[in-house]
Amino acid sequence: MPRRLHRKRKNIKLRLGLSILLIVILALSGIYIEHARKQQTAAEKNTDTELVSLPETSNGFKNKQPIEPKNAVSANIEQALVEKNFSGTVLVFQQGKVILNKAYGWKDQAKKIHNTIATQYCIGSVQKGQTAYLIMQAVKSGKLFLDEKLSAFFPQVPNSENISIKDMLNMSSGLRIDEKKIETLNTTDTKEILSETLRQTTVSPNAGYSYQPVNYVLLAGILEQIYQTDYNSLFDKVLKDPMELKETDFYSESNKDQALSYSQSANGPVYAPTTASSYADELGTGNVFMSSGDLYQYFQNLFNDRYLTSQDRAELLHTYLGEKYASGLYTMANRYHTRGVKARFETVADFSKDGKTGIILLSNVWNQPKGYNDLVGQLYNKVAAVS
Repeated sequence: MPRRLHRKRKNIKLRLGLSILLIVILALSGIYIEHARKQQTAAEKNTDTELVSLPETSNGFKNKQPIEPKNAVSANIEQALVEKNFSGTVLVFQQGKVILNKAYGWKDQAKKIHNTIATQYCIGSVQKGQTAYLIMQAVKSGKLFLDEKLSAFFPQVPNSENISIKDMLNMSSGLRIDEKKIETLNTTDTKEILSETLRQTTVSPNAGYSYQPVNYVLLAGILEQIYQTDYNSLFDKVLKDPMELKETDFYSESNKDQALSYSQSANGPVYAPTTASSYADELGTGNVFMSSGDLYQYFQNLFNDRYLTSQDRAELLHTYLGEKYASGLYTMANRYHTRGVKARFETVADFSKDGKTGIILLSNVWNQPKGYNDLVGQLYNKVAAVS
């Protein structure tokens, strides 16, 4: 075979081989790109799924419009409240879905301003649970231990060397105080209030459960000490801002979103002002105002593992033998219960152990001999029965 022809065939084979190699490389590149694209798509889908699986309030309670009754149960709840001349806001949720969020009555009767679902009400002692939440966040960050003694912070308190943080959360510390002595201070200076509280605190020989707000005033003082800031600023930084609670504030006379409160009389609701010092006395225990949506959002966040793990919650809500109260909540047979009454405001919330079903009621007219406590329990049972 002529040498030139041999070289020509050899070049053809070489070019053919290179072409085949190039085709293979391109094919493999295409396969790789497609595989990467599918992985990216899958990752995006997984992310979307994770976001959807979070409670609807994890990034804020978005529905700013009233939610009318969505089923017979929520319609019956509305009817029961209307029959009681209810003034305030009620929010009902069932398996994580809000089935009623509606306001009734006057926010400011003299000015003829109605309550709305954005109206803020004083939540009273429900705030104690939020102070407990702040304590648990301090524990998580290593600043505090639940078995740490009160004497580490306020050794001047009688028997403080035998009283733990957990004892105070469960109101089983034996601590007592004559609250009237604090009221006579007539001041909004929380440092002065805390200082006088420390001077007036006594201890009972009986260290079993006794509902004594002084426990939570001192817990607020401990938080101020370990964070080196005031309670209100800490509340905003650790709880309000991360949870995106846009309708939550401390008492302010100039805050037009906060309802006025009334007592019921034969001639209708009667307004009686409450002093700023009366709210200031409730350091860590009852001077926060919230809307129904924000309070719902707070409770959902408490149970969705985003802020507290299941172990954190178990430690925080652990009750002592024979007792029901821990960290602002009462552990009932089939639900959690919390209630706050302050200056004719009343807040009651009952919800399931997983936090997915419940009822939140905030009222600004005190018109029942025992408030709405029993009624909310009855209404909760109706909601839970069909969940």
